[in-house]
Amino acid sequence: MKKIIKKYVKSIIIVGILLLVCNFLSAIPPYIVKQVVDIDFTREYIIHTILFYIVIYTSIHLGRLIFNYIKDIAINKTVCKILRDIRKTLFDKILNFKMITFNKYNSSELYTRLTSDVDNLFDLFFGFLYNILSNILYIVFMIVMMFVANINLAIIGGITIFLISVIVYKFTKILGKLDNEILKKRDKEHKEFSELYNKSKLTYLFKLQNKNINKMNGLFYSELKIRRKYIYIHHFPYWIIAMIQAIGIYAIIYYALNINVAISLGSIYLILYYTKECKTPLEEICNQLEELQTCINSYKRIKVLLNEKEEENIESGDYIENLNRRY
Repeated sequence: MKKIIKKYVKSIIIVGILLLVCNFLSAIPPYIVKQVVDIDFTREYIIHTILFYIVIYTSIHLGRLIFNYIKDIAINKTVCKILRDIRKTLFDKILNFKMITFNKYNSSELYTRLTSDVDNLFDLFFGFLYNILSNILYIVFMIVMMFVANINLAIIGGITIFLISVIVYKFTKILGKLDNEILKKRDKEHKEFSELYNKSKLTYLFKLQNKNINKMNGLFYSELKIRRKYIYIHHFPYWIIAMIQAIGIYAIIYYALNINVAISLGSIYLILYYTKECKTPLEEICNQLEELQTCINSYKRIKVLLNEKEEENIESGDYIENLNRRY
């Protein structure tokens, strides 16, 4: 896997640079608005100053659109090439498995690795590059611009963002464990269904329909219980995040209006805007990390196949009694 990714190091670096540029351009517009709010409207040439900031503001948005378009094309091309090589390598590896290795896996497992697991890798690479890393950079640039505007207010806003980040991280970690349990249950369901399907004649011959139905229903219900727990925990942190954000905004306004009256109106606007804006990228990171856990599990399963060692003795082969064929 590492060898495949190393082939596209240059493309990945270019994508990283484009991400930096795009997120910097996304964080700048509120700062331009802050500069306009702080303009002394009594001085001369005020119209020229306002027109200057309008041109700058418009140019930044136009540049962001152009760079976002280039970035999306670069990411899609790079990820598609990486996945093409991974799928080809994995397929070649499976075709060259020896009998003792095939004996370790059933057909449904191998099919899942070649199809859905490889598809999940697209979400791993594309989701990480396009969403998680992009949102992290956006938050970093927001915090930097906050400190440029006013250090004291930026500390309050930074603490608010930090507390929200901790809540997001803790709950995402719990959800990741639950997601891993769901994947294990689903693999067990696929395996059991595959075996029951291939033994359908025996099922009808010995009248095992009800027994097999109850067996599958038990597996489905076991997964459903974990999914219910997942849903409850998934929605629980949102009201906590909203409360922390509200307290942070109140603290910023109170400090600006009662403790340090020398703070400009533009600085107050900028800190409030970024403190409120941070909620969206943090929630997106949370959602992506939940999905990312599924993709990482797929990556690990594919890696197991690619690292499979061939230990079969070609000359002597394997005893037929030891070959438990699975379909």
